Amino acid sequence: MPPYPWLFDGSPNQPTQEGLDVLDYLQSLGRARQLSGFDRQTLTSSIQPETADMTMANGPSARATPPAVPIAMIGGYSLSAAVLHPASDPDDLQEEVSRGGTLFAANCASCHGSAGRGDGKASASLLPKPANLTAATFADERLSSVLWNGVAGTAMPPWRQLPTEDLRALVAYIQSLHPPGATPSMQETTSLSEGESLFVANCASCHGGGGAGNGPAAGVLAPSPTNFHLKKPTQERAGEVLENGVPGTAMPPWRTQLSTDQRRALVEFVRSLYALPQENSGQ
Repeated sequence: MPPYPWLFDGSPNQPTQEGLDVLDYLQSLGRARQLSGFDRQTLTSSIQPETADMTMANGPSARATPPAVPIAMIGGYSLSAAVLHPASDPDDLQEEVSRGGTLFAANCASCHGSAGRGDGKASASLLPKPANLTAATFADERLSSVLWNGVAGTAMPPWRQLPTEDLRALVAYIQSLHPPGATPSMQETTSLSEGESLFVANCASCHGGGGAGNGPAAGVLAPSPTNFHLKKPTQERAGEVLENGVPGTAMPPWRTQLSTDQRRALVEFVRSLYALPQENSGQ
């Protein structure tokens, strides 16, 4: 059981409102199922269409608390998420980014940090650590899926109780944290062949031969292996992962098995996979 200092205002005798809410919920667990709300949430998830919440178009919501029982995990399945594309018009996009920043500060910064670097107050007690959202480019599909279903095997919950406009604004804000990168250089391009060979030999069992996160071992891993078609890590982040692994996941360090040049070639290869068509990815 880790400490939760962010639920207190400097003293065990001064819980925040969030701390009081958690306490109320824990106390409800010893009461009748009807009072705890479990049956009501299960019933709601079974009778409403999958996309019902995604069609809501309410105004900006205040701080939202994830459901106590993540609906995505009832019965061990996850639901398909509509892909939330930010606005194409620059003025509308700027408005979405601003709206998303407000929502992020209220709902996400405690784990991901105020700047999205994965260094929020809660991160000290979480494993795997919250994602550093500035260290990768994410496809809209990936962000939509994470917001809708959460990430199994991590502390990331589903946020599908938020209105569609809020979810889209969050996608727009997260995308703004990592502007598009430069075109690969000739030196990077020439290392792709070597990187592909190394990837097939060392990484495909988890990440799949095409890098879509659907290797033969992927089905038993939580969190799931990265789908590099939907996530492009920065060179620095990819290099760090290959050198040190990712604690709390199945990703091991490779610094003793692969040379520096080999790891560099792998970095360029996995980054080259972003936004490629996914054939038989199973994702």
